[in-house]
This record gives sequence, C-alpha cells and structure tokens, in this order.
Amino acid sequence: MKRQQRPAAARPAAGRAPTPTTDAPDRPPAGGNVYLYGIVRWPVSKDLVKALGTGVGDPPVGVRAVRSGDVAALVSDVSAADMSGQGVRGMRRDMKAHSAVLNALAAKVTVLPARFGVVLPDERTLIAEFLQPRRAALVEHLAQLEGTVEVTLRASYVEEQVLQDVVRSRPELQAGAGPRGGRSRSMATESRIELGRQIAAAIQDLQERDARWLVDVLSPAVRDVRIGKALSDLMVLNASFLVERTNLPKFDRMLEKVTGVVGDRITFDCVGPLPPFSFVDLRL
Repeated sequence: MKRQQRPAAARPAAGRAPTPTTDAPDRPPAGGNVYLYGIVRWPVSKDLVKALGTGVGDPPVGVRAVRSGDVAALVSDVSAADMSGQGVRGMRRDMKAHSAVLNALAAKVTVLPARFGVVLPDERTLIAEFLQPRRAALVEHLAQLEGTVEVTLRASYVEEQVLQDVVRSRPELQAGAGPRGGRSRSMATESRIELGRQIAAAIQDLQERDARWLVDVLSPAVRDVRIGKALSDLMVLNASFLVERTNLPKFDRMLEKVTGVVGDRITFDCVGPLPPFSFVDLRL
C-alpha cells in the first residue's frame, strides 16, 4: 500500500525599526494586508519562492518571503475585497491555494505551517508583532522539526471480516448467535441486544490492540506521533506521524509489510508528505 503523494510543496539592531526584506524584487510597497502561509529559515532561495507560484485572493498574486533575522514568513498580498469579517474568505479556491503553497514548501524545506485564514495588516506588523518577538521560539521550533514532514494514516476494519474474526476468536459469541428455540420474543430481543453489546465490546478491544500494534510497528521509522479521534466505529487508527524526509522510503516499506500482514481485514488511507500541522501551533 503506497502513500498518496501530495506534490509540491531575528531581532533588528537596537534602536532600529524592523525592515522588511523580500525574495520578490517586484513586490508592491509594504502597507497592505498580507496573508501568512508559514515560517521557514532564512535564507530562502529565489527559485523556491518562484516555484510557490500564486496564493490566495482574486486575482491571486505571487508568494514572497519576508525576513526578520534568521527566519522568514511566506506571505502574499490580499486586498480588502478578499477579506470577510473573519479574515480571508473561506473559498474553495483559496483553501486549495493555501494547501498548495504549504505542500510545495514541505516537499523542499522545513516549514512551520499557519492555519488557513491568517491575515495581518501589513509587513511591518508581521515583523514587529509576530516574527521579532517570537524569533527565538520560532528558531527553536524549526530546529526541532528540521528535515521532517507529516504523514497521516487512517486504518479501518472491513466490517464483514472483523465480525468473522471476532466471532471466530470468541466461541461464546458464536453460541449466542445460534438458534433461540422456544424463547419468548422479548427474551430473544434482549438476547440480541446483549449479543450486539458483546460483539461491539470485543471489536473495541481488538481496535485498541491493533492500534497499539500499528503504532509500535511503524515507530522505528517515525520521530513522533499524534493520535486523533476515531471518525467511525470501525476506524482502528487515526494518526499523524512526524517522519524525517529521508525516512519516507523506510516508512513506505514498513507500511507495505503491515498491509501484507493484515490482509483484507484492514484498509488504509495514507497521505504525505504534508506540512507538520499536527506538530505546530502558530498562534498570533
């Protein structure tokens, strides 16, 4: 089973005002709203910025890097028409543009991704109120995530298969599902309800064991993991793995082995590399 690939994607001197520095020589003058995609280390190559293309807005404009010391914010300009009361409009095109920029970045460099819709009044506010006062923390966080990306994995049971496995491993459940003879309708109904509860509890126990097993088997290829809430009764694992970019082939090989072991009992949905959203919390 293969991962689904997602294609690419400091303090100023005392007494001096922070000066925006950008990788785009033809940017408009600072002063308008800027939309934030994420934070990376400086320097940022012009080739990388050019490869990011355009961002959110209508019409969309090019993404650029705004520097503060040894970190840089990837931003693009947005007009007042692109803004809603809660920030940039939640349009599908803008959401896709936000993801495309971050995916392109994550494929090449370490990035601290911002959530969708973060807008600041201008470049100077971005530097003076976000980048400059948090520079040390941003540098530390970038160091912690150096060379990593996120891979999401959702594993779910195939209902018919897991029911067969549970009943096969628990003979008492199989007996409970047998003929009910001369039982009254109410007794038969209560029996079916109780049997359903027992089967559900058995599946939950199996889910917990299989979830631990999956995380343990894949752990040699990952640096960290975040376990999310199951999205259905049959979901075994909903996890985000922090994987070193150089370890992605190893992760793929281990996942292939896992799918070979579980056969057709569990289905997998694995996507990556992605920006490490689950391991970053950029709050303004």
